[in-house]
Amino acid sequence: MAVSIRDVAKSAGVSVSTVSRALNGYSDVNEDTRKKIQKTVGELGYMPNQSAKNLSSKSKKNIALIICDIEKEEKLDEFTGNILKGVYEFVNEKGMTIATYGINTRMQREKTLKDLCDRYSLSGIMLLGMKIQDPYLSEAAAMDIPCVVVDTYIEGRNTATVATDDVKAFEEITDYVLDQGHRNVVLVKGRKEAEVTYKRTAGFEMSLKKHGIDYHKADTFECNFREEEAYRLTKAYIEEYRKTRASAFICMSDIMALGVCRAINECGYLVPGDFSVTGFDGLYVLQYVKPGITTIDQNVREKGYSGEKTLYEMMQGKAGPQNIYVPYKLTKRDSVTKI
Repeated sequence: MAVSIRDVAKSAGVSVSTVSRALNGYSDVNEDTRKKIQKTVGELGYMPNQSAKNLSSKSKKNIALIICDIEKEEKLDEFTGNILKGVYEFVNEKGMTIATYGINTRMQREKTLKDLCDRYSLSGIMLLGMKIQDPYLSEAAAMDIPCVVVDTYIEGRNTATVATDDVKAFEEITDYVLDQGHRNVVLVKGRKEAEVTYKRTAGFEMSLKKHGIDYHKADTFECNFREEEAYRLTKAYIEEYRKTRASAFICMSDIMALGVCRAINECGYLVPGDFSVTGFDGLYVLQYVKPGITTIDQNVREKGYSGEKTLYEMMQGKAGPQNIYVPYKLTKRDSVTKI
């Protein structure tokens, strides 16, 4: 006879509702109680109803977009919003539905990716905002269901990556600045845990080497893709050095470029008259900033669309593991001057 949730509750000495809430990850269950229930489940061999449903519904094609650390953002940024627009554009074309789950690194340690997929009977997943050391990345590489990762490379039997060629793109925008005669530049970097930060740094180094400039002599800011950090560090830098050191700030995101421009203006200087600035992303808001900021347009919405399309084709058996580069474009505006 199958073990029921009532049997678990009786054996653990708790209510049925407490067992249900513990097994579904509710935070209001005492940790000791949760462990006791989990131990009882293992001893009795209880299989929750949802898991049983999952086992009997393999024909269902439930898909999910899993976004890491979205709660740490000051606001839902335009980059993430454009990814979502691309994802939902494809989903709506196919008449499908998709679930979206927000996670963080702590949650990844507490619940495996397989557990999450089993709980929601997922047949395909797309990961966004992952850091290099995130547990879900290594787990995804060994998953039996298709998984597409945005901007972080992954190798597995059922995985694909959708990204910009960050090395080439950042080399190109750095080349553009250096070709205008700038030699003392500041690199405004993103999160050190992000793979794109390493790749864009590599492109920056390649460009400097090509132009005969020692990378180690270039100043760098660690700004975590945050506008306020870019603003704060740039303002302190200019207050210390004025115009005696760098003539250009090459930023790894548009949002950081906005912070840099704000600091320059507050210090009484002009872009590009005193300092040149570039961004990276291609955010819509840059069209309304004066002067317009030179940037790499990543075609972010296409990343979301291509990622979801690839996931769909993998689920249909029409595509296998692959790396997809979405075409980018150097958009030249007025924020870089020739010296």
